[in-house]
Amino acid sequence: MSGKAWMRSLVAVGAVFGAVASALAQSPPPPVVVVEAETQPAQPAITDATIAQTIKAKLEDKPMLRNVQIDIISKQGVVTVVGTVHTEFARDDVFEAVRSTPGVLKVDDQLRIDVSSPQGQTRN
Repeated sequence: MSGKAWMRSLVAVGAVFGAVASALAQSPPPPVVVVEAETQPAQPAITDATIAQTIKAKLEDKPMLRNVQIDIISKQGVVTVVGTVHTEFARDDVFEAVRSTPGVLKVDDQLRIDVSSPQGQTRN
């Protein structure tokens, strides 16, 4: 290709790019698409009374824990467990029930094992 032919080609390509750029600059911007988020039904608030009742119901469902004297106190998601159980296994069962309850943020352990029970630990 000669120098003049090369220049004509460059000018033609430049003109095409200029026309395309001008057409794009004059076209309206693409429309904005608004996608609404799916709204889920409002979950009922978990109250302290609900937390305590749920834990007590779970303890009633466990045969080993039906007759133990345990108080469940919930305040702003902090559950205090006060009382006495006969074995370490029963203690673990109580805390499994507490920790698996929705709304429990923290557990205050005031639970004791009765050493006078035939199943309890012996004193040193």
